[in-house]
Amino acid sequence: MKYSLLILFLLFFIILSDGLLNVANSGHNEDYFTFLSLVVRYLALLILIFIAAKSSWRNNIPKPVYILFVTFLGWNIITIARGVFSAAGYWDWKFLLLNSLLFFLIPLSFFVGKHLPFAQLVFKYVLKYLFLFGFVTIPLALVANRELYSRLMIPISFFILFIPWLKGRWKKLIVLVACASILVVIDFRTNIIKIGLSMLVLLLYFFRNYLRWLVKPVHAVLFLAPIVLFYLGITGSYNIFAQAEKSGSYTVKAQKGDLGEVNLTGDTRTFLYEEVLSTLYTNGSVMAGEGATGTYTTEYFETADDTGRRYGSEVGVLNLALYSGTIGVLIYLGVLFSCSWYAIYRSNNFLCKMLGLVLAVRWLLFFVEEFTNFDLNTFFLWLIMGLVANSNFRSMGNAEVRAFFRFNKQV
Repeated sequence: MKYSLLILFLLFFIILSDGLLNVANSGHNEDYFTFLSLVVRYLALLILIFIAAKSSWRNNIPKPVYILFVTFLGWNIITIARGVFSAAGYWDWKFLLLNSLLFFLIPLSFFVGKHLPFAQLVFKYVLKYLFLFGFVTIPLALVANRELYSRLMIPISFFILFIPWLKGRWKKLIVLVACASILVVIDFRTNIIKIGLSMLVLLLYFFRNYLRWLVKPVHAVLFLAPIVLFYLGITGSYNIFAQAEKSGSYTVKAQKGDLGEVNLTGDTRTFLYEEVLSTLYTNGSVMAGEGATGTYTTEYFETADDTGRRYGSEVGVLNLALYSGTIGVLIYLGVLFSCSWYAIYRSNNFLCKMLGLVLAVRWLLFFVEEFTNFDLNTFFLWLIMGLVANSNFRSMGNAEVRAFFRFNKQV
C-alpha cells in the first residue's frame, strides 16, 4: 500500500469517527454510531502505530523535544496500564477502551507531522476533500447536531495561518470555511476563540515589519498567564471565569437545545475545577493522578452508573491531571513549550513563528476546554507539534515554505 493512500485512509477514518460520534452524541441511534466510530478510531490508531514504528524517532528533532516526547508517551502508557489494573466493572472498561486509551496514544500523530511528505499530504487532502466537500454536512448538522460541521472543520484554526503561502483559491476556501463554521453554530465559543486568535496571529504576518518584536513576549505571556491565573484562582485571590461572567455582554440565542439566551462569557468552569481538584486532593493522587479510568466526584451532573462519579470534565487540563496527575501535566507542558519555543526561536520562516504562537494559544485554551478525545482537534495539534519540531521545516525560508504548500511535488 502506498503511503499516500495510507495517509488518506488515516484522515478519512478520523473524520468519519468524528462525524459518527457527533451524530451519536445528539441521540440519533447512539449505540450503532458509537460502535462504528470505535471501529474506525482503532483503524486510525493502527495506522498511527504503523507510521510510528516505521519512523526514525531521533532524526531531525531537537534532543530536548525528543526526550520530553518519549517521556510523555511513556508516562501515558503507564497511565493506561494503571487504568487496566484498576478497572472494575463495565463502565471502567467501556471508558478505557472507548476514550482514554485512544486519547493517550494519539500523540503518535506527532510522527505524521514530523515526516514532511506525510504532513504535506494531510494538508493537501484537507483542502481538496474535507474543506471543499465539507459543506454538504451543513444540512445534516442543522438536523442532527448543530456542532457537527464546526467540529469537522476544527483544523481551520491552523489553516488560517497557511493563507499567505497558499494559492488564491485555497485562501478563499479557508476564509469561507472559517466564516461558515462560526455562523452555523454561533454559541460554540471555543471555536470562535480559536478562529479569532488565529486571525490575530495572522495579522502579525501582514504587519511583521512593525510587530515582529511582539512574537516573543506574547509567546511568554500565553504560557505564563494560565499558570498565574490558576494560582490566583485556587488561592481565592482572583477568579477570571467569575469576572468574565459579570459582564454578561456576549449573549446570543442558544442553537444547541432549548436553552433560550446564553451568555458566551458565562462561568461554566469554576465548579469543575473545584470538583476535580477536591477529588485529587482527597484521594492523595495530585501528583500521579487516578490512572486512565480515573473519575471525580460530582454534585452537578447525573452519572450513568448513579455513583456520583464522572469520567472526566469539559476542561483538558483537569482531565490530564485527573488521569496522569501533576506529573502528566508538567511533561505535556514541556513538550508543548519546547515545540513552540523551537518554532519561534530557531526557525527561518514566519509560518513557524505563527504556529509557535498558536501552540501557546492551545496551552491557554487547555485551561478552558480542549476535550481529551481521539479526534481531529487533538490529531492536528500533535501533527503541528511534529511539523515545527522538524529541523528541516524550521530551516526553510519563506520561499521554500511557499513551495511546500504548492503541493506540486513531495518534499
